[in-house]
Amino acid sequence: MTYREKIQQLIKTIQSIYDDAEWLRDIATEDEKPYWNEVRRIFYSADEPLRKLDNDISQSRADMEI
Repeated sequence: MTYREKIQQLIKTIQSIYDDAEWLRDIATEDEKPYWNEVRRIFYSADEPLRKLDNDISQSRADMEI
């Protein structure tokens, strides 16, 4: 696995958590909804630093095997 592949895997994981929290919020009770909304708020932009890193790293660094 390359450094870039791992970064992109983490981005997908964060996006998946955000998406899962959406449908769980939709089935939550009114008392539970604020918790799910907070989770979604946290993960809404949590992948932004990783997306920026992915765009900024050199190709040789991106291709580095980890």
